[in-house]
Parts: sequence; C-alpha cells; structure tokens
Amino acid sequence: MPLLRNLLKTLDGLRSHHRRRLSFLNPPIERRRPRIMMEDYAARHSIEHTLDRKAELRRLAPLRPEAAVRYHQLLTYELEGLREVMTTLQTTTAGRDLYECLAENKVEIERLEIEVAWCATLLPSGPSLRNEA
Repeated sequence: MPLLRNLLKTLDGLRSHHRRRLSFLNPPIERRRPRIMMEDYAARHSIEHTLDRKAELRRLAPLRPEAAVRYHQLLTYELEGLREVMTTLQTTTAGRDLYECLAENKVEIERLEIEVAWCATLLPSGPSLRNEA
C-alpha cells in the first residue's frame, strides 16, 4: 500500500509540474499587464515628445513668428485643458490630496497665464499668421 501511495504521489507531482497554466485563470491585472506596460511606454514617449517640442517652440518663438503663433496656440490649449481639470476637480469630494492638487493646478495656471501673456507679445500683428495656426 505505501508503494502505491508513493507512486500516485509521484505521478500527481509530475502531472501538476508539467501542466501549462491557463491564462484565463490568472487575475485580471496580470492578464492586462503587458498591455498596460505598452500603453504606459507610449504615453511616456508622447509626453516626452510634446515637452521637447514645447521647449523647442519656446526657444524659437522670439526669432520666428510662425513658432510664436504655434507656441501661443499650444499654451492656450494647455491652459484651457488645465482650467477644465480644475472645474472638474472642484466638483469632486475628497480630502487633503484633492486640496493639494487644486493648489498645484492653481499655481500652474498662473504660470501658464504669464507664459501666454509673454508669448502674446511675440505674435505678429498681421492676421494672416494667426489665422493659419
């Protein structure tokens, strides 16, 4: 009898060792992990590209009118988006983290308003370039 039990135990161990784990048995977060990693990489790459482009436009804005127009447009979009986020956050109920986020966004809005005003001084006075942007 002990020999038979050892044999069954050994066979059961071999069978479970070589069994392939079925992906649908994994927790949902583990099944989505590769996709989340790809999306995270793409988002970071997109943000880095946008920040590089923004820095380049800021550098060129004083020298080239078309860069000033594009930079002003980009800043205006960013400012509008941040104001929308602020409006949405103010309707949310939360604790200290929300208030810290609102304070940080308020400071960022003030900084962007200053940047937009500076960039507006660089814009050409003719309506042709402003309409093209």
